[in-house]
Amino acid sequence: MTMMSGVVEAVSTKDVTTKFGTKPTYSFKVNGTWVKCGFKNPNVDVGYTVDFDGVTGTYGLETKAVNITSRAAAPAAPAVTSTAAPKAAYSSYKEKVFPIPALHGDRAIIRQNALARATDLYIAARGAKPFDLDKSNLGLIIDFARTFEAYTAGDLDMAEAMSESAAASENEMF
Repeated sequence: MTMMSGVVEAVSTKDVTTKFGTKPTYSFKVNGTWVKCGFKNPNVDVGYTVDFDGVTGTYGLETKAVNITSRAAAPAAPAVTSTAAPKAAYSSYKEKVFPIPALHGDRAIIRQNALARATDLYIAARGAKPFDLDKSNLGLIIDFARTFEAYTAGDLDMAEAMSESAAASENEMF
């Protein structure tokens, strides 16, 4: 435990969910370092000079007791102009697409899952007995995985819809 002091540069609260419901946690920034106060409100504001007992804990620098030595007015914040960060593609559930395009980020997750399930299926089909891996085994597992991926990502549905569409457009021509 080290007695520390400094001027509060920023104050932050964050709601966390506990078994007792949602509770706010408090922290403040002094000398460029964030100090966690846990669930106890330190009642400090930007510009205050504070003394506190700093302990390095699980969540970084933590304190239990904060002593306010002076309450200076908060310095005027300089005007900050910012541009909006570019929005990530497919960042929320409502923007999810199906069938999933070939270069979509979710494709990697689908492939990993398909390969894991294909491997599980192959091992189970062999009675979970030891076996030697060779190219034919690996090829079969990859074929299974590609089939699982095509189904899960909607490729099979897309191919079926496109063939129906092509057949319908051929019928319209005659």
